[in-house]
Formats: sequence, C-alpha cells, structure tokens
Amino acid sequence: MKRVPRRITGLVFAASVASAAACGARTTLDEGQPRPDTGVDTYVPPECTRTEDCAGFEDKCAPVGCSGGKCVALPKVTCDDGNSCTDDACEPASGKCTATPKTLDLDGDGHRAPLPGKRPGEPGACGDDCDDTSGKAFPGNKEVCDGVDNDCNGVVDDAMMYVPQDPTVDAVRVSELGEAPAGPAGLAWSGESYLAGYTATISGKTRLKGAFLDPNGKKIAEARITNNTIDALEGRVVWTGAFFGTAWSDRRDGSWEIYFNRLNAKGEKLGPDLKVSEDPTWSINLSLAWTGKEFALAWQDQRELDPDFGIWGARVDVDGKPVGGNVKLADGQGGSPELAVGLGTIALAWTVTVGKQHRVWAAVFDRDFNRVVEPFEITGKSVSGVFPVITWNKDRYVVAFYDPDSTKKAVWGFAFDEKGNTLVALTQLTESPRFSRYPSLLPLGDRALLVWSDTKDGGGGYELYTKMLDPNLKPMGTEQRITRAVGDSIFPVSTFGPTGDIGVLFRDDRLGSLQTFFTRLVCKAK
Repeated sequence: MKRVPRRITGLVFAASVASAAACGARTTLDEGQPRPDTGVDTYVPPECTRTEDCAGFEDKCAPVGCSGGKCVALPKVTCDDGNSCTDDACEPASGKCTATPKTLDLDGDGHRAPLPGKRPGEPGACGDDCDDTSGKAFPGNKEVCDGVDNDCNGVVDDAMMYVPQDPTVDAVRVSELGEAPAGPAGLAWSGESYLAGYTATISGKTRLKGAFLDPNGKKIAEARITNNTIDALEGRVVWTGAFFGTAWSDRRDGSWEIYFNRLNAKGEKLGPDLKVSEDPTWSINLSLAWTGKEFALAWQDQRELDPDFGIWGARVDVDGKPVGGNVKLADGQGGSPELAVGLGTIALAWTVTVGKQHRVWAAVFDRDFNRVVEPFEITGKSVSGVFPVITWNKDRYVVAFYDPDSTKKAVWGFAFDEKGNTLVALTQLTESPRFSRYPSLLPLGDRALLVWSDTKDGGGGYELYTKMLDPNLKPMGTEQRITRAVGDSIFPVSTFGPTGDIGVLFRDDRLGSLQTFFTRLVCKAK
C-alpha cells in the first residue's frame, strides 16, 4: 500500500529508509508505522535528545521542541497588533513580532501617503498626506505660493497665477555648445535643486546627460545618469520625496533597452542600473511615473518582431527592485506612451498610427497593471492627434495632444475619470492662425496649467505660451507668451519648482544650433 505523508501539528514528514540514521532531518524521517488495531498509518515523531536535533528548530516563529525524546511542534507565534494599517510579521531568528506601516513617509514630514484608491485622511486610508514628495504639504499647514498643496485642500497655490519671469532675464542654456543638437528629456525639483535630463550629441553620437540646476536654471553640477560613452535616449526624471527616479533607453547590450536607477539629491546612484525591458529588440520612447509606493514605466517595444510597436509596462519598487515582469499594455501600432497616476489607478495615453492616420487612445489599469478600462479612442473623425501628455487633476485624468493633420492644427484636450467615463469631451485648447504643438500639463486641483509651442506671432518660429484651464478645460484669464527669441522654442517639459516657480526645460535654436534651455514661470497673487 502506498503511504501518503500526513500533516500532524503543522509538520509534514516524507518517507525514507534512512530515518533512523538522521534524527530530526525533515527529508529522512520515518513516515510512521501501521497501528495494529486499525492498520492506518500513524505519525511517529522523530527521536531526539535536545531541541537542536529537531528540523526547523532555528525558526522561532514556528518552533519545535524535544519532549520525552521526541520532536514535537510547539504553538506558532501569531502576530497581530490590531492595526489594519500595518503589515505584521514574525522574525524567525528571534520570534518577535514586527509591525511595518503599509504606507510611506518619504518626505519625512510625519504624515504618511494614503493607500492606493483612498483619499488622504479618509477612513482606512492609513495616511493623510496629499503629497508625499514634499515636506511642505500636509493637513493644517499654511498655504503659500510654492507649487505645493500646502494645506492639502486639493488645490495648489490657491488663488494664485503664474506669469513668465522678468522679460529682461533671458532663458538659461543648460547644454554645452559642443553638445548640439541637444534636447530636453526630463525635469524634477527635489526641494533644493532641479535635476534636468537631456540628450546631447557628442562626437556624432547620441548621449544622455544630467545637470543639477539652481532655482534660476543655472547649472551647479553634473549628474551622471548613464555612462557617456553609451548611446542613450530619453532620461525621464521624477522626485519621490527622498530621492530621484530616472529611466532611459540605451544600447549597452547592442539593442535599445530600458534601464532604471535611483539617484540621491547629490546625483549619486543608489545601486546598479536595472535593466527593465526583457527582450533584446527596440525598446524606446518611455514614460516614468511615481505612484507613491512604486515606479511605473511604459515604453514602445517591438519584441514580437512585428513591424508595428506595442506598448509594454513594468513596475519597480521603492528600493529599485523589479516587481513582477513586463506586461503588455497595448497592441501594435502604438507609440509615444505617457502615464499618469490617479487615486487607485494608472492611466495610459498613446498614439496609434495606421497609414497616414494619427489617433490618440487611452486605457486605465490598476496599480498592478491589470486592465480595468479597455482601450478607447479619444480623437474622433474630424481630429487626429500625436504625442499626448496626461496628468491626474484632483478627480480626473486630463489628456492634451496636438493635431498635425487638420486645418486648425491646434492643441486639444479631453478628460475622463478612473472608470473611463468622459467628463470633458474633446475640446480645442488653443487658437492659432498657424501651428500649435507640443503641449505640457501641470495639475493644480481646481485648474490646470498648459504650456505649448505656437507660431501665432510669426516672429520666425515657434515660441512658448501658457494659459490656465478650469476643470472643464475652458480658459481662465488670458494666455501669455513665455519666450521671445528668434528661432524655434519647442518641446517644453514643465515641473513645479521652488517658491511657486514652474520650471520649463525646452529646445531652442536661437544660437544657430539646437540647444537645451531653461526658463520659469513665477507664482503671484491675482
């Protein structure tokens, strides 16, 4: 009769003829002997003279002991501090219980971020911090003009407006003259300095460079995101409240692949580069977002050896380690993906090109990248779109993109909630007799700030403009011109900076070559 291992007092022992020679070894214990009265197998504890003879004696959370010459299971340690906002665990080496908060306080202000899907401070949120990337944002703080929702009322810089810096102050060149063509990739403010990522051309090769900038955009130090001898692109940057996260695409292994790392406020890497993409094909055009607990990445990928690209995603934890593997987010013919993080979801917007038709699509996922809203098209029959940007603004996702095909060639907007319901139908955001392109969006809670490039003044090229939009994407106040140089000012990348400033990184050819420049908007009371 084949004997089946039985579980007695939490221990499972497998049959072995060598059991008598190895007292306490889990893999060599006798399964037991049939009881004479029933013939049913019964577990016979292994013999021992001390606890150390028993397998698993080191685990003090599931202890065993030697009693009467036999190894017996003792009561397991149960850890529960009664707090639903902690993860409780037993340390095997000591048998002591530990309680780890389920939420983070990376900015060190004593207030924790809420759980995904919860609003700060609501029951079960396990945190009341509305912005864990800034130590200046927490309930009860005084609202000031600094680009932060200081009092956590859902509005950034209440009753404030943003205007271009003094027109007599010129934009600051970030790239070096010998690095042209150069262009912006990412920008984030740490509370002390901006970290700017930009692409540069050195000896005919494309490189990715990083620079720390002071509040006025002056370069104060270089930050090495990649080895400058490797072809690299993108260079997205986010600030977590404690360190920077950055991601890029480079060719160190021959093909373009996605890499990630963390940098402290001094620009020092906090570990080895993490290769995120899992297939040696074209992995380019990435987006990077911080969820409050993890990093989320999305990129174009040609791994299925199809002429069309798909959109793939991955997650990286706060310690810079991968969470799960690559996940396909959208099928072929997709490009230029952009991510935004909502209360409990992550939204993706991207471009779909079929022939000469350009369309913008969106989808919604949970924090594990499981799809919760199927892909849907934002553009319609009369509007096409490319290079979308997306942001979460209090209770909705807002998407902006530009139309390269129709006669208006304007920037358009659209808003939807976490369930994919349309909140604001397709709306034209800019008016221009020529071209409006390259939008950038920043959320302010009760309004949103739009920065874009436009040729409306006919001064020899594109200039940067800005305007405020209400929750329904209607203009608030008048638009303002930011740059005034001869040539093209394009590809703006904007972020909240110090004292209410909004930093803007952009590409400009005012010097006769393509360079990366920095300018800013200044926060003022209305």
